[in-house]
Amino acid sequence: MGWRFMERTLRFASTQKKTKFVHCDFAFLQTDAMLQAMDWDDLRYVLAISRAGGLNGAARALAVNPSSVYRRLEALEKALEVRLFERLRAGYRLTPSGEALAEAAERMEREALSVENRIKGTDVRLEGHLRVSTSEAVTLHLLPRWLAEFRDTYPGLTLDITSTNQIVDLSKREADVVIRGTDRPPPHLVGRRCGQVAFAAYAAKSYLDKVGRDRPLADYEWLGFDGPMLRVQQAKWLADQVPERRIRLRYDSFAPIRLAMASGLGCAALPCFSCEEDPALERLPDTLNVTTYHFWVLTHPDLRRSARVRAFLQFFGTRLAALDASVMGVGS
Repeated sequence: MGWRFMERTLRFASTQKKTKFVHCDFAFLQTDAMLQAMDWDDLRYVLAISRAGGLNGAARALAVNPSSVYRRLEALEKALEVRLFERLRAGYRLTPSGEALAEAAERMEREALSVENRIKGTDVRLEGHLRVSTSEAVTLHLLPRWLAEFRDTYPGLTLDITSTNQIVDLSKREADVVIRGTDRPPPHLVGRRCGQVAFAAYAAKSYLDKVGRDRPLADYEWLGFDGPMLRVQQAKWLADQVPERRIRLRYDSFAPIRLAMASGLGCAALPCFSCEEDPALERLPDTLNVTTYHFWVLTHPDLRRSARVRAFLQFFGTRLAALDASVMGVGS
């Protein structure tokens, strides 16, 4: 909604016959002719290139081909008769004119998203879409037990669930609500704290039947972490407890680690809620770590009055808080 809202507003301003200057902080956009020449959707492309530092990253963010990004930029620069980016070997860098355009576009983006959030925050209907962001582990091992009940309770609501270990920006409407395990929730978000998070080392019983139980951790083969997963607490614990040479496979996301461990390829340090209820798995002795992390169900302050958001926070917050301690690993 945000970009379309801006586009409609700015197009209206540019069509007013008496308007010779529209205050957008664009020093070089001072006539009706220049305003008419600009497609406001192009601003998304300018911001994407600026944030990514090049065409390929911008194309991924916009879900288009790099050639499309290139053509849009070339057309915009031609229409404005100004160079917006320097083409360097290391990537694309904003020129002074490009910086002015990008800064103004960012302000417009923030304002439009703020208006959208305020409008959406007053919505009292229990229908429509909610964009939910949470981790792979929560998506695979916690949400499925409640989604059917949520669908039956709120038949007018549709959840668009993004499984990612990356932090999303609710102020930019990358999600409406998030479920995260953290010990420091962002201070600008609102929500509720739920169950405590613990992790431990697990292996398939078939693997332990083959290599033996109650052995030193360094005697086992281990599945390690890579990429964004290196930031999780389990990765730090594994680096402290297991020699590097015993980590034979590394993964950059939760799902393949969990699957490889369950397939008997080695041991893995994983959240207890993802393993405790699986009868084919076994926790290694003395590896339980009850962390300072709790689950938080969070939203942007502008959305907290939305009936849809309130329903989600109440429903999933209550169920997360009510999970049996043994499932979370903190009661055993």
